[in-house]
Amino acid sequence: MRVLAFGAHPDDVEFQIGGTLAKYAKQGHEVYIAVATNGCIGSYRHTREEIAAIRHKEAQNAADLIGAKLIWLGFEDEFLFDNRESRLKFIDAIRIARPDVMFAHEPYKDYNQDHDISGYLAFTARILSVVKLIETEHEQCSKVPALFYYTTLGIINFVPEYYVDVTDTYETKKQMFLCHDSQQGDWCRDAFGVSYVEMMESEARLLATQAGTPGCSYAEGLKLCKGWPTIAGAYKLLP
Repeated sequence: MRVLAFGAHPDDVEFQIGGTLAKYAKQGHEVYIAVATNGCIGSYRHTREEIAAIRHKEAQNAADLIGAKLIWLGFEDEFLFDNRESRLKFIDAIRIARPDVMFAHEPYKDYNQDHDISGYLAFTARILSVVKLIETEHEQCSKVPALFYYTTLGIINFVPEYYVDVTDTYETKKQMFLCHDSQQGDWCRDAFGVSYVEMMESEARLLATQAGTPGCSYAEGLKLCKGWPTIAGAYKLLP
């Protein structure tokens, strides 16, 4: 099976569904991580060019931990918009991965506009990826993939429908997230005064409690995109 996860920024995917992606990889599935923006504002110590290069390398290191393929779209951090260029790049990312199942931010539910826009672009592009007369560098897909939305930061305005028990891959998820070393102190604490590693663990434990599965210590939450075409039995694609 082929799996594609879109994230607005480097480290979004790792924070929200790194454990799920690690489970897919562990089971032998082909995993792709598409990052929409270059993270060029995520530092108080580096120039925009320097931090963008650092974050690209960090994203590659995180993907390499599970053998995932990185698709770097390179849009400017905090200035992602729904326009012709962004739609075509999202469509082409899907055509590169040719996924059976996709994951993305839920549109217009999170605190950050890049999250909202990237979620909407993923939703739109999954349909357009099968349209022959929309031309990109890669050939159109033969099918529309199932799409799941992953939780917002803090699980705010989000009620999961499905839970993935990531107890066995949580340490891998954590190591993937820690690959984004530039963000641990240089940004998260400086800008927001928080530890995202601690937040990530708290959310995973809370979702495990919600899941109610015996032996589940860490979980990730998902919702199925209900827009046409909803894929019957899509939950069976989850690891």
